[in-house]
Amino acid sequence: MVKKSKVWYLENFNFFSEVDMEGRTFICQNTIMRSLDKDEAVYFQFDPSNSIYFLKEGKIRISKFTPTGEEFLVGILEKGEIFGESSIMANKNRQEAAIVEEAVTYCVMKQEKFRELLLMSPSLNLKFSQMLEEKLEKAQQRLQDISCKNNQQRIIDFLKETASLSSKGPNGELIIKNSLTHQKIAQLTSTNRQEVSSVFSYLKKNRIIDYNRNMIKILNLNELKLS
Repeated sequence: MVKKSKVWYLENFNFFSEVDMEGRTFICQNTIMRSLDKDEAVYFQFDPSNSIYFLKEGKIRISKFTPTGEEFLVGILEKGEIFGESSIMANKNRQEAAIVEEAVTYCVMKQEKFRELLLMSPSLNLKFSQMLEEKLEKAQQRLQDISCKNNQQRIIDFLKETASLSSKGPNGELIIKNSLTHQKIAQLTSTNRQEVSSVFSYLKKNRIIDYNRNMIKILNLNELKLS
């Protein structure tokens, strides 16, 4: 297998699509590319917050841990996403942990270098600000959903949102490549594993979805939206 270079990943990373050659050169000179396997940690909760990360391949789960060690799943990040951005917002320590969900390749840049990059590129600065705003809105929406929607609605909304990012299968069905257990979906929707299993079974019985350990198929998106 041909090993992909940092430049290849950079050119295929949507966040940097508008960066000029000077900016791309700066990024290549000031980032380190790394790879980790499943369940390894990029950083732990309360670690010093001094770098920002660009996820090239794989999946990262962002979690918070209680003093007793219980994990609260905040989100699952896919390739093309940025994480560790709290370092740019003057947080001295990480408020969460970043743990590998599926083997990853990512680039890391020191916070001071990323700030330099934002000053070099006003369009990138704007895109970064919009990204932070979208993440904040998503977090606020999740809190609102907990207050206003029942468990079944939150699980179905999770499926609809995930389906919007999925690809089409040979028969026109939407394919969600899935590595999440029912327990993790429950954490993401603030429900419980039994409720997730019950909703999934109901949707499968009614030919709205099909699923196995590796994927979820949305067989009837219109029916899902009406559920």
